[in-house]
Amino acid sequence: MPKKRSKTRRIVWLRRLSQTAFFLAFLYLFLETTYHPINLVPAPVEAFFHLDPLVTLTTWYFVHPVLVLSGLVLVVTLLFGRWFCGWLCPFGVLHNATTSLRNDKTKARLEKGGFRPSQRYKYYILIFFLAGSLAGVNLVGWLDPFSFFYRALAVAIFPAFNFGTQAVFGWVYNHDPGIGPARLTRVTEPLYEVLREKVLAVEQPHYLWAGLIGLLFVTVVILNVYRPRFWCRVICPLGALLGLVGKNPWLKLRKDSALCNSCRICVANCPGGANPDVTEGWKPSECFYCWNCESVCPHEAISFGFGKKQDKPLVRVEYEKTAR
Repeated sequence: MPKKRSKTRRIVWLRRLSQTAFFLAFLYLFLETTYHPINLVPAPVEAFFHLDPLVTLTTWYFVHPVLVLSGLVLVVTLLFGRWFCGWLCPFGVLHNATTSLRNDKTKARLEKGGFRPSQRYKYYILIFFLAGSLAGVNLVGWLDPFSFFYRALAVAIFPAFNFGTQAVFGWVYNHDPGIGPARLTRVTEPLYEVLREKVLAVEQPHYLWAGLIGLLFVTVVILNVYRPRFWCRVICPLGALLGLVGKNPWLKLRKDSALCNSCRICVANCPGGANPDVTEGWKPSECFYCWNCESVCPHEAISFGFGKKQDKPLVRVEYEKTAR
C-alpha cells in the first residue's frame, strides 16, 4: 500500500475512534443523569452543550465562563472547517452509522452523493432561530442536535428501553425457564441487579408527548435511507453555523487533475455532499473533513493541505519542465 494512502487511512480510523469515543461519552453522561441508585459522575450530559456555539449564541443574555469552550470550537472551525460534524458530534455519529447500513450500488451512491439545493434549508432554519433569539424567543432547543438527541433519549428512547428491559427480566423471573437444574434466572438475575444499580431508572419514567417525540426521532434517523446524513445536510442549524464560520478555512481540498480520471468515487463516499470531485465546486461549508474522499481515491489525486485552494497538475508540470 502506498505510504500516502496508508497515512490517510490512519486518519480515517482516528476519526472513527474519535466519533465512537464522543458518542459513548454522551450516552454515559446521559445515563448518569437518570434516576438510578448510583450516579458515579457528578458532571451531567450538559457538559456537551458547553461545546455548542449555537446554544451560546441563542443564550447571549446569559454568559457563563465555561461557554468559552464553544468559542474555541468556532476558532478551530474558522481554521480547519466544519470538522466538528465529522469528528465530535454524537448525533452525527448516529446518522453516520445509520447511513453505513445502506447497501447502495455505486451508481445510486453517486446520484445521492453530490450537493443538492435542499442543503441550503439548514441555513434558513439557522436564520429563523437566530432571529427568534434576538426577539427574546429561544426555540433553538427544538432542532439543535444536542438538544434534540438528548430530548429524544430522555423522553422516548430511554423510557421505552427501561420499560422493555423491566418487562423481559420480569417475565424471565416469573416463568423461570430452563432445562432441569439449569435455570435462566441464574444468569439474568445477577445481570438485572447490575442494570438496576447502574443503568435502569428507579421508577419507570413517563412523559407527555413521548410518542410524538419518539416518532420524530425515528423519522429523522430513517431519512438517512433517503439521503445520506439527511439531518446533517438539510436540517441541522448547528451544522449551518459551523458551515458559515468554516466557509473559507485554511485547510482545503486539493486535486491533481493530471492524476484524476473523473471516476467520482470520492462523491459516492462523501457524507456531506461537498462535491470533492470538482476543484472549484468543492464546498468546504458542507465538508465534514472525514477524509473519505482522499482515502478511497484510486489514483491518489485528492489531498488536503493548507493555503490557497488549487488544482495541482503536478505530474503535468514536471513533464513540461523535463521537456524544456
